[in-house]
Amino acid sequence: MKANFYLIPLLLLISLFVLESCDKKAEQPQALTEESYNPKTMCDCNDNGIELLNQILTKRKQFEKIEELLLEKDSKAHLELLQKNWKIMQYKCLKTFGSALMRPAECNDPDQIQDLKDKLFKLGVRT
Repeated sequence: MKANFYLIPLLLLISLFVLESCDKKAEQPQALTEESYNPKTMCDCNDNGIELLNQILTKRKQFEKIEELLLEKDSKAHLELLQKNWKIMQYKCLKTFGSALMRPAECNDPDQIQDLKDKLFKLGVRT
Protein backbone atom coordinates (compact mmCIF):
# COMPACT_ATOMS: atom_id res chain seq x y z
CA MET A 1 0.00 0.00 0.00
CA LYS A 2 2.86 2.34 0.84
CA ALA A 3 4.41 1.71 -2.59
CA ASN A 4 1.20 2.91 -4.30
CA PHE A 5 1.32 6.09 -2.23
CA TYR A 6 4.67 7.03 -3.82
CA LEU A 7 3.87 5.58 -7.23
CA ILE A 8 0.92 7.87 -7.97
CA PRO A 9 2.80 11.18 -7.48
CA LEU A 10 5.73 9.77 -9.44
CA LEU A 11 3.46 8.85 -12.36
CA LEU A 12 1.84 12.29 -12.26
CA LEU A 13 5.24 13.95 -12.32
CA ILE A 14 6.36 11.85 -15.28
CA SER A 15 3.11 12.60 -17.12
CA LEU A 16 3.55 16.34 -16.61
CA PHE A 17 7.14 16.14 -17.85
CA VAL A 18 6.09 14.27 -21.00
CA LEU A 19 3.25 16.70 -21.70
CA GLU A 20 5.54 19.69 -21.19
CA SER A 21 8.13 18.20 -23.55
CA CYS A 22 5.50 17.60 -26.22
CA ASP A 23 4.25 21.19 -25.91
CA LYS A 24 7.72 22.63 -26.48
CA LYS A 25 8.26 20.52 -29.57
CA ALA A 26 4.88 21.53 -30.96
CA GLU A 27 5.85 25.20 -30.62
CA GLN A 28 8.70 24.94 -33.12
CA PRO A 29 7.63 26.13 -36.55
CA GLN A 30 8.11 24.06 -39.68
CA ALA A 31 11.16 25.07 -41.71
CA LEU A 32 10.32 26.33 -45.20
CA THR A 33 12.37 25.77 -48.31
CA GLU A 34 12.06 27.24 -51.77
CA GLU A 35 10.67 23.89 -52.88
CA SER A 36 8.19 23.49 -50.02
CA TYR A 37 6.70 27.01 -50.13
CA ASN A 38 4.53 27.44 -53.22
CA PRO A 39 2.13 30.39 -53.03
CA LYS A 40 -0.60 30.15 -55.63
CA THR A 41 -1.75 33.78 -55.41
CA MET A 42 -0.61 37.15 -54.11
CA CYS A 43 -3.25 36.66 -51.43
CA ASP A 44 -1.32 33.62 -50.17
CA CYS A 45 1.85 35.68 -49.98
CA ASN A 46 0.11 38.50 -48.14
CA ASP A 47 -1.75 36.28 -45.68
CA ASN A 48 1.21 33.99 -45.01
CA GLY A 49 3.55 36.96 -44.65
CA ILE A 50 1.31 38.72 -42.15
CA GLU A 51 0.85 35.50 -40.18
CA LEU A 52 4.60 34.86 -40.08
CA LEU A 53 5.49 38.42 -39.09
CA ASN A 54 2.88 38.23 -36.32
CA GLN A 55 4.49 34.99 -35.09
CA ILE A 56 7.86 36.76 -34.98
CA LEU A 57 6.28 39.69 -33.13
CA THR A 58 4.60 37.36 -30.62
CA LYS A 59 7.88 35.54 -29.94
CA ARG A 60 9.74 38.83 -29.50
CA LYS A 61 7.10 40.23 -27.11
CA GLN A 62 7.59 37.28 -24.79
CA PHE A 63 10.75 39.06 -23.64
CA GLU A 64 11.24 42.56 -22.35
CA LYS A 65 14.56 43.00 -24.19
CA ILE A 66 15.94 41.39 -27.34
CA GLU A 67 19.06 40.41 -25.38
CA GLU A 68 16.95 38.26 -23.05
CA LEU A 69 15.46 36.41 -26.02
CA LEU A 70 18.89 35.85 -27.58
CA LEU A 71 20.25 34.39 -24.33
CA GLU A 72 17.57 31.69 -24.26
CA LYS A 73 18.75 29.01 -26.67
CA ASP A 74 15.34 27.59 -27.68
CA SER A 75 13.75 31.00 -28.15
CA LYS A 76 16.70 32.23 -30.18
CA ALA A 77 16.50 29.15 -32.43
CA HIS A 78 12.74 29.64 -32.79
CA LEU A 79 13.17 33.29 -33.78
CA GLU A 80 15.97 32.48 -36.23
CA LEU A 81 13.83 29.81 -37.90
CA LEU A 82 10.92 32.24 -38.24
CA GLN A 83 13.26 34.85 -39.72
CA LYS A 84 14.68 32.30 -42.16
CA ASN A 85 11.13 31.30 -43.15
CA TRP A 86 10.32 34.98 -43.73
CA LYS A 87 13.31 35.39 -46.04
CA ILE A 88 12.34 32.28 -48.03
CA MET A 89 8.72 33.38 -48.25
CA GLN A 90 9.72 36.89 -49.28
CA TYR A 91 12.09 35.61 -51.97
CA LYS A 92 9.62 33.08 -53.37
CA CYS A 93 6.77 35.59 -53.48
CA LEU A 94 8.86 38.24 -55.18
CA LYS A 95 10.19 35.69 -57.63
CA THR A 96 6.66 34.48 -58.41
CA PHE A 97 4.65 37.73 -58.41
CA GLY A 98 7.30 40.42 -58.81
CA SER A 99 6.55 44.07 -58.26
CA ALA A 100 2.79 43.44 -58.13
CA LEU A 101 3.35 42.67 -54.44
CA MET A 102 4.26 46.31 -53.87
CA ARG A 103 0.86 47.57 -55.04
CA PRO A 104 -2.11 47.44 -52.71
CA ALA A 105 -4.93 45.19 -53.92
CA GLU A 106 -8.05 43.57 -52.52
CA CYS A 107 -6.08 40.88 -50.73
CA ASN A 108 -2.61 42.43 -50.79
CA ASP A 109 -1.73 44.97 -48.11
CA PRO A 110 1.96 45.91 -48.34
CA ASP A 111 1.39 48.73 -45.82
CA GLN A 112 0.29 46.26 -43.14
CA ILE A 113 3.37 44.15 -43.81
CA GLN A 114 5.59 47.23 -43.57
CA ASP A 115 3.90 48.27 -40.31
CA LEU A 116 4.71 44.85 -38.81
CA LYS A 117 8.29 45.06 -40.05
CA ASP A 118 8.61 48.55 -38.51
CA LYS A 119 7.31 47.27 -35.14
CA LEU A 120 9.83 44.43 -35.24
CA PHE A 121 12.65 46.80 -36.15
CA LYS A 122 11.83 49.01 -33.15
CA LEU A 123 11.98 45.89 -30.97
CA GLY A 124 15.41 44.97 -32.33
CA VAL A 125 14.37 42.27 -34.80
CA ARG A 126 15.61 42.56 -38.37
CA THR A 127 13.41 41.15 -41.13
